Amino acid sequence: MSMPEAVTRRWTPTVEQVVYAVIAVLAIVSRLWALGDRALHHDETLHAAYSWYLFSGRGYMHDPLLHGPLLYHLGAFFFFLFSDNDTTARLSAALFSIALTLSPILLRPVIGRTAALIASLYLLISPVALYVGRFFRHDIYSVVFEILVLVAIVRYAADPRPRWLYLGAAALALMLTNQETTYLYTLIIAAPLAAIFCWQVYRPGLAIIGGLGVALVLLIFVLPGTAVVDGGHHAQRDVNGVIVVDQPGPIFGWPPLETEDNGYALLVRNRSDSDGGRTVWENAVRYLADIGRFVNHPAVISVVILLTGGLALLIWLIWCRRDASGATPWERALARDDPAATVVASLAADRRWYVALAIAGTIYTLLFTAMFTNLLGLISGVAGSLLYWLAQHNVQRGSQPGHYYAVILATYEPLLLLGAAVGLPLAIQAVRQRWPEAFAIGLIAWWSVAAFGIYTWAGEKMPWLTIHLTLPLTLLFAWALAKLISLAQQEVARWSMGWHETTAEVEAPVMTDRSGVAGAGDVAPMPSGSWRWLDEWRPGALGLPKGALLGFGLLFTLIVCLGFLLLSITVAAGPASPIQPWMVVLFTMTLFILLVIGAGLRWGWRVMAAITAIWLAVVIGLYTVRSSVRLAYQTGDVAREMMVYTQTSPDVMRVIRRLEEAAMRRGGGTRLPVMYDNETVWLWYLRDWPGAIYVPGGRLNGPPAEEVQAVLLLQENLDRYPENRAYLEEFVVQRYPLRWWFPEDQAYRLNGNSLLDRLLRNPFDYETSAQLWRYLMFRQPPAGLGSTDFVIAVRPELARQIGVGLGGSLRMPER
Repeated sequence: MSMPEAVTRRWTPTVEQVVYAVIAVLAIVSRLWALGDRALHHDETLHAAYSWYLFSGRGYMHDPLLHGPLLYHLGAFFFFLFSDNDTTARLSAALFSIALTLSPILLRPVIGRTAALIASLYLLISPVALYVGRFFRHDIYSVVFEILVLVAIVRYAADPRPRWLYLGAAALALMLTNQETTYLYTLIIAAPLAAIFCWQVYRPGLAIIGGLGVALVLLIFVLPGTAVVDGGHHAQRDVNGVIVVDQPGPIFGWPPLETEDNGYALLVRNRSDSDGGRTVWENAVRYLADIGRFVNHPAVISVVILLTGGLALLIWLIWCRRDASGATPWERALARDDPAATVVASLAADRRWYVALAIAGTIYTLLFTAMFTNLLGLISGVAGSLLYWLAQHNVQRGSQPGHYYAVILATYEPLLLLGAAVGLPLAIQAVRQRWPEAFAIGLIAWWSVAAFGIYTWAGEKMPWLTIHLTLPLTLLFAWALAKLISLAQQEVARWSMGWHETTAEVEAPVMTDRSGVAGAGDVAPMPSGSWRWLDEWRPGALGLPKGALLGFGLLFTLIVCLGFLLLSITVAAGPASPIQPWMVVLFTMTLFILLVIGAGLRWGWRVMAAITAIWLAVVIGLYTVRSSVRLAYQTGDVAREMMVYTQTSPDVMRVIRRLEEAAMRRGGGTRLPVMYDNETVWLWYLRDWPGAIYVPGGRLNGPPAEEVQAVLLLQENLDRYPENRAYLEEFVVQRYPLRWWFPEDQAYRLNGNSLLDRLLRNPFDYETSAQLWRYLMFRQPPAGLGSTDFVIAVRPELARQIGVGLGGSLRMPER
């Protein structure tokens, strides 16, 4: 090979590759920076503690309350690699978050290079993705598998290679072994796939599938009766153990399902191979008998019969029933080369579906049995999880209102809501006009709408679940923005072509006769005004009209800065200000609308839409970045953020670190004798303290022994047992917040006096507008934080080292 050829063939990165590399570096830094600086959340301490139990050889038993086993195996693996601490507990989540940021690369062939790049960039700065991605909970792992399943589906549909099928099977199995949101995701994705298959192969099948879906909802959630329950949603039972009926079911008068009783949910949730000293086979029989109590309900039996019969009927109608020509609907679909039939038929090639099932089954078996040490996990992996979380739908832990996710998205991800408003109509148009990306983007649009609907309907609503909504919305927003830019570029290209043709005609030599006068067939010179107008359509930045992007951006930025400045001054001036906040908003919106109309009249409406979308993305993106930094690094352990919800306070970590320092000074390491109560956070933070003594129920049996240097108790345990105070007379008792929470009642619940209530009732009220502004910009909640507290009682010589708590004092006890 000659030197010129070698130089020509030398690899050089493209601009796209450089951008992805920068995103990857920023993702690594943003996800790993100060990862262990904030105290572990209550849920994180449980997950970290159970991972540590597995790592230290104490084994693992599947418990649906704490979701699936994947997280604990990953946690134990990283403890094995890097030791156990707050940073390594979150490390696997952070790595999955990095993978999520870069995962849109796999969708480049189906949604476009620009859309994939925008999606990756937004996942980098998304407050929800960043916060949940640095959080040792199951959701970040699940959403990575969700996008991998989507990739597998759309890539296999476009190019049915076995690798995509196997990727989808592995991702779905890992998702199932991680979290019960798998059932919701599977329902969301399977519904349109089944509908597409029936539409192309056998359209009457749509009615069968729709009828089965409606029947399932009615039989499980409508037709059974309701139980008499207490505050913990435990059902009352008679002497025979039968649930006491509050209201019998409509139509058939059926009794309640067993899952109406939270006690039953706890019964099927946590089962060990060695319960009661019995063998694993005896416990398996007992477990199946307990599950049978649910299955024996007439509604559940009806579900089983209908599903079995309906699917059997559908199979017969499609694959067995022949028409007058002797062909089945399936054979006719294959003869027509219908895409759905071709893809489904490919599953049988080389027995691919056998391999896919083997992959999924192996993953399920290994993880749910904890490498064959918890065989009942084979049952609890599906049955226990499904029944437990079906019961939690009625319990409604968190008791969040139906508009909860709308409030979260409006606060942290407003760009995604705007993207959905534009993207959904575009997606419908893509499907109707059969654009090349119609299947992929139609599926993403459906995922976005269905995820928002089903998580809003679900009984348990928590802030970390928001990421299951933001992922499809991010993909939809990215595609919509890229599509608007593409449509505008096409418009510019048409006008640019006209510009080039015109210049060619003008620059062509003009044929004249000998007198110098143009002939009848010559081209007349173009009017100067028309020339200038065409000249402005020459492509500039991003292929848009020359100067359009910059000119619009400068004016738009000026309007935004002016609005921000006026709103800040108005809020700071107080109620006496002659200008009210709503006036500033109205004034700013008026200027913005005039700018948009002017851009549309000057450059056309397609170009205007693209330019407006770009600058809205830039400006709101800056707000998004600010929210991300504040949430992840500044107030991630302070419940002024709605996404934080309920968080272990920084004082917990600080107190534990001070105790460790005191132990080191005394030369005993972590052997400093301490006592602790039934608060679960101590399971993690005192895991390496051989000198730690557990106090069951938080009730002391007498004064602590002389060698005990500190006692950690919940404030409620100190108040519940007055003798605890008497036993701690020789100690200095200091109080700290254990965990605190956002003031939901005063912020967004519709209770008549919340900030959202007042905003809906009177959006022009000054104080309401000012409170909303202070929260959106500075995270000042409309009320103080709630908290549950703990106390640490220490020997007097340690008191100053630990520090003063809430209302605390370093006054030594009188002797």
